[in-house]
Amino acid sequence: MFFSDHIMKRAERASLRLAKRFQKEEDGATAVEFAFVALPFFALLFGIMELAIVFFINSALTHATAEAGRIIRVGNFQACGGADEFKALVCENMTGLGNCWKNVRIDVVEGDSFKTIVMPAIPPVQPRDDTQSGDDAVPQTPNGVYNANAAGDTMVIRSVLHYRLALPPLLTRLDNPPGSGARTMIATTAFRNEPFPANGSCNPDTNTKISAGKP
Repeated sequence: MFFSDHIMKRAERASLRLAKRFQKEEDGATAVEFAFVALPFFALLFGIMELAIVFFINSALTHATAEAGRIIRVGNFQACGGADEFKALVCENMTGLGNCWKNVRIDVVEGDSFKTIVMPAIPPVQPRDDTQSGDDAVPQTPNGVYNANAAGDTMVIRSVLHYRLALPPLLTRLDNPPGSGARTMIATTAFRNEPFPANGSCNPDTNTKISAGKP
């Protein structure tokens, strides 16, 4: 009996020493703590990066649309062509921001007044085709309408870009419309054409930009 009690006490003391040692042991604690915070940390980090990219591309689309619209307003585009040529003009100002020619829709609409102008419906985001890769994985957005215009005409120009998000939308909530997996960006500019000469003209600099913007 005495022998068994002695063994039990020794085992109890050994267990207590082991428990105290375990409490003081810090090897690997940093790795365990990092494992707990790594997922939300990187999710937040990449979410901030994607949000910054969305803001940057949206700003570039707005700038490119306004700059191209100014060329119509002063009469330096009317003799240059139509929908494709104007789209090339917009895309020339978005170089390096993905395949603008393939993914941007532009509508140039003329009307009697701003109240009477009706813009065409925005095409929905097409589902991703996972059998394709690279730029082919992003469906092509058909170009919009282009109304011929002259001096004094009331104009509204709208550019639409469906930007395919890199991160899952459930994480960033940036998809618009929800469930599409893409962010629909819209840039609009409205103005009345200046009193330029009849039929306008095609500025040589504009022709150079159109050539640069085409694929």
